[in-house]
Amino acid sequence: MAPYTSGSGGSISGVSYADPQGPASLERYVYGLLALLEKQENNLARVPERTDRISITANFSNETAAIDLLLNAVAAIGVGGIISYTATHYVTGSTFTSGTGGDSSAPNLAQAAMEGVIALKLIELDPARKLNPEKTVITRCTHTLGASGGSNTTFSALLEFPIEVISLPGGGSVIEGKVFLN
Repeated sequence: MAPYTSGSGGSISGVSYADPQGPASLERYVYGLLALLEKQENNLARVPERTDRISITANFSNETAAIDLLLNAVAAIGVGGIISYTATHYVTGSTFTSGTGGDSSAPNLAQAAMEGVIALKLIELDPARKLNPEKTVITRCTHTLGASGGSNTTFSALLEFPIEVISLPGGGSVIEGKVFLN
């Protein structure tokens, strides 16, 4: 499990519904971000001229979710030549909060999703951190420079994310990301 601290008041905690008093994981946090992003994309108005998109298709037979993500971003060269990428949110009315004092201070859901996927990929690149060294969850994690939707960069990711279906005590169920890292 890749540990994660969401901070106070964050929209997504990374804590499992199966163990609400247990530790948070980066895997559950990132899946929660991506699921919330897809929900908002489907239910809120989009900013015109933006090409951002996310699609999540759950496969309950093999307990994975195929996730395809494309975000418009802006690349900039900062102090000391450090390159940064900033994604602005592409739907209006988002109520996302990254939380205070946690591992992320992203100002919006799109930025949090991009940062979360990159954080997972950086850990996944270390074979000692993967529970199954033969399985790659994030098969694409790329920034591409070029004009797109009013930005100068796109961030794209393709994931075959392990999921769990958690039965809730009062009935019903919820899908959450499954731990795949050490």
